[in-house]
Amino acid sequence: MDRNYGNPLPPYLIAQIGAVSNRLRRECDKIFRDQGLPLEMDQLQVLLSLYYTGTTSQQEVCYKLQRDKASVNRTVAFLLKNGMVKVDQDIDDKRKTRVELTDYGHKLSVQADIVIEKFDTALTAEFTAEEKKQLDYLMKKLISIVTPM
Repeated sequence: MDRNYGNPLPPYLIAQIGAVSNRLRRECDKIFRDQGLPLEMDQLQVLLSLYYTGTTSQQEVCYKLQRDKASVNRTVAFLLKNGMVKVDQDIDDKRKTRVELTDYGHKLSVQADIVIEKFDTALTAEFTAEEKKQLDYLMKKLISIVTPM
């Protein structure tokens, strides 16, 4: 029996998750362009993290998003250059920087959050309530399996 169920990219589950992730990112990037939002998904993660948690350090953003420091630094630099955030030195620890949304960044966050919520609703529109619960449960279970303790 074909262990990959006809999929040419073993291992099957990792290939499926990768394909879904790539397609979702591309579709979200396209939707953002169509809506006139100057963001891509990588930048949106950081922007929405700040929107939901408020002013925080870059290190905390790295930890929360499970992204490396260089990636978050590049994203913050992009957001800063485009007037979406401001970066200040931490008052208590001069080695840290604090990142905060500007009014423009807050406005974009609200708009992007609405777009993402609509897209999320459209993605699950064909699912029953039970299927949505099951998908949520399975995704969280997968994340817990691959997330180091």
